[in-house]
Amino acid sequence: MKYILTAALLGTSILGFTQQNLSSFTTTGRGGATTFVTDYQAVGINPANLGWGMKFDNKKIAIGLNEMTYSLHSEALSKQELRDEIKAAIQNKTLTAFTREEKIQAGKDFADAGLAFNMDYGSFGASYQNEKIGGFAFRINDRFQWYSRLGPVASELLFVGKTASYFDSLTIVQFNGTSYDTTQIANNDANYDYDTLDIINGFTNTPDLMSQILDGSRLSMNWYREYNLSYGRKVFEKDSTIAIFAGVGLKYLQGLAIMDIQASDGNLEAFSAITPFFDIDYGNAANTNPSTIQQEGFLPNAVGQGFGYDFGINVLLFNKLKIGLSYVNGGSITYDGNVYSVRDTLLYDTESDGLENYNLFQSISDFTGEDGLLQWDGLAEKEVKLPSMIRFGASYRIGKIAEIGFDMITPGNEVPGNLEKTLIGFGGNINPIPWLQLQAGFMTGGNYDAQIPVGFVVTPPSGTYEFGIASRDAITFFAKNGPTLSLSFGFMRFRF
Repeated sequence: MKYILTAALLGTSILGFTQQNLSSFTTTGRGGATTFVTDYQAVGINPANLGWGMKFDNKKIAIGLNEMTYSLHSEALSKQELRDEIKAAIQNKTLTAFTREEKIQAGKDFADAGLAFNMDYGSFGASYQNEKIGGFAFRINDRFQWYSRLGPVASELLFVGKTASYFDSLTIVQFNGTSYDTTQIANNDANYDYDTLDIINGFTNTPDLMSQILDGSRLSMNWYREYNLSYGRKVFEKDSTIAIFAGVGLKYLQGLAIMDIQASDGNLEAFSAITPFFDIDYGNAANTNPSTIQQEGFLPNAVGQGFGYDFGINVLLFNKLKIGLSYVNGGSITYDGNVYSVRDTLLYDTESDGLENYNLFQSISDFTGEDGLLQWDGLAEKEVKLPSMIRFGASYRIGKIAEIGFDMITPGNEVPGNLEKTLIGFGGNINPIPWLQLQAGFMTGGNYDAQIPVGFVVTPPSGTYEFGIASRDAITFFAKNGPTLSLSFGFMRFRF
């Protein structure tokens, strides 16, 4: 995790992701965005919203910088354990290493338990809206997502490493009186004090294929940057009864990291293309890979590029009820740097010590590195579709002080970075005083358990500036287990 969080702290050119609402802090607390977002925050959600015109009189231009949203959810860890891991990653410190007993317990806890991490970073956004010609918007977003769910065998191997029960034998270094230069083979079923032995590796005399070992597991990661130009306008209007809006967005994308490992029913599928910024050692596989690239400069180098599109439509009834439908993230990225595919091989042995803490992000090297569990072959390139989604939502305006609505987001494919299942959200906002908006909602589905988002947004009556903070799950403030740590914020949003 420290690489990911370090990258996030680098500033305006690095990373992020929240698949549902991007980095729009103005909507995170509501649990819905399809018909709520306006100006450049509609980019990537529903470009038809750009046709609504100005939210404030004589404020045609909106600009935003450094808007971020992140969410981290674990079905296995407590809230305090998650906080400790994040704190250690930010401070670049290592928590106290697990004992073998703690590793065994962690392997059991994470078996069939999901871990989801999303971050979105909107470094820049700008829009111009005119009721006659429509609205134009441009936004730069970095999106990152991690999702993992390990089967029992894979979970134990990842945490326990070379002393896992999968290996029936151990190679142990012995002290001959002057140096450690002799070894012995021992059964991995004796009552050893494993923490005091110098164990070289664990091996098995009855190896299984990786497709069997990883059965029921999936690890997926996706990090890409998009440059999105969108346009929306009114296409039909009849009095104040009905108005129809349409919009489209076109985007250029840079792929920075992708990994997808999944096994079920005896089939193993896996590929990866990861920026050399992460400094993963692929060993001999890199020497024969036609797509191997080296890190250049301070910022992560892209390993792919591509193009995408969004389009949407809205209906406004009686100037109160909004109904919206959009298809976002069509297109693909062609990866041509550090591209690898997996071979389904037998696992005989490993020298891995296993994870020393709950940081599953460090497991990337355990699967992709030279000494990792999987064997990789280099590829020249691989085209991967974007995590497309279909969004449907509606909202109803209650006077000048409140708006309520719902969202339904369905994944359009099963590529890395997409939702595991349909997400449904309900919520709204109320303005108890003109300059303060309070938000609350309910969400279920996606990659998370049920959540109660909350937030607030401060906007002066003139609308010149706007700032706010939101959380995707208020339950975390009270619950100990199954937490979702989430924060969405923006402090540099202006209108002219």
